[in-house]
Formats: sequence, structure tokens, C-alpha cells
Amino acid sequence: MASITSGFIRLPALGKRKMAQLAAMARSHGVTPEDYAKQLVEDGLAIQREAEAASFADIMAPVRSTPGKVDDAEIVALVDQARRGSSRTSLSSKRR
Repeated sequence: MASITSGFIRLPALGKRKMAQLAAMARSHGVTPEDYAKQLVEDGLAIQREAEAASFADIMAPVRSTPGKVDDAEIVALVDQARRGSSRTSLSSKRR
């Protein structure tokens, strides 16, 4: 594994459509595309750390604490809710 010696990395080029999406999302958050991309990486790393730190018991606690029988649809809804909570970024705090 190569070590990073600076604060910069070079990424493979994105296609025009993906670059347009990135620019549009950055504008909607009031930041530059570069800052938006940086925040996406930072958020992804934070989510990964949280996932690695959480035990299966932690993940399943809301399901186990639900009274009565929990069906598949309710489990899917809980998972979706947890994913939405984990995917919140700090970009909204940077809006101008």
C-alpha cells in the first residue's frame, strides 16, 4: 500500500454526466465542486468508521426493542431510516 505524502490525490476523470451532477449538487449546497467532492469522501470515511464500530447488536437494537412481531416491511423501513440518518452530510451547514 502506497503512503500518501501530501494532502492531494489524483482521481480518474469522471464522465460529463457525472461531472454535471457533481457540479449541480455542489451548487445546491452552496459549495464548489471540489469542496463537495471532498465532503463526499469525508462523509464516506465517517460512515465506514461508524459501520466498523457498530456491533450487530447495536444495529439490531431498534428491531429488537420494537414491541410485537416485526415483519419484513418494517425491517426494511428501519434499515432505510438508518441509512438516511447515516447519509446526512455536514454540507447543509455550509450553505450560504
